[in-house]
Amino acid sequence: MNVRYTRVNDLNDYVRVRAYPLTVSLFLSRRFSMSVAKIGLATLAGLMLVWARPASAQSKSAPPAPRGFVEALGGAVVPTFDIADAAKTGPGFGAAVGYQLDPRWVLIGELDYGDHKAKTNSSIKIHTLHYMGKLGYSLTGQRERGWEALVNLGAGAVTFDVAGTKKTYAAINAGAKIAYNFSRNFGFVLSPQGDIAFTKKADLNTTNAWVWPLTVGLRVRF
Repeated sequence: MNVRYTRVNDLNDYVRVRAYPLTVSLFLSRRFSMSVAKIGLATLAGLMLVWARPASAQSKSAPPAPRGFVEALGGAVVPTFDIADAAKTGPGFGAAVGYQLDPRWVLIGELDYGDHKAKTNSSIKIHTLHYMGKLGYSLTGQRERGWEALVNLGAGAVTFDVAGTKKTYAAINAGAKIAYNFSRNFGFVLSPQGDIAFTKKADLNTTNAWVWPLTVGLRVRF
């Protein structure tokens, strides 16, 4: 369109009319960009909040792993080598208490009782009482569920009660504990242990009585 303007005012009006749509367009474009930016920031903040909340809730809801445990045990106590010539295998009962120093190392105190009969005369009763302190090393690490295994070494004493005559001897221990944890607090445990008492030959016809408490039972962790 070819339009002549003879006055300056007409020219200014023409410029204003032509510039107005461009100004409005720039203004709307800026507001739209700001709105998009605000929506983006709000969405990002919301996602971060949703992501952080479960992690925070999980850290608050997950208690520390149990460190202590107790065991109730039952099975058999098996004399071997020279002491097997004097006593028969008999039923056994035991109890243990432990404390998890860290995921690998465990302190254990265990008491086992064996009820035997003399090999040469079944009317003669022989009772053994095993007191042991042990240090265990976990082969699997502490687990709240599933299989767990440790090996242990220890020392203590074994009392032999032969027809009412009691004598106590120093002893050492080696063994293992294999557990299946049903939950963080309850599990089944298999406890094969070997105790060697340093006896007197005049008392039990041997200087090293090998007696093995082989037991199973329930473990409760707390």
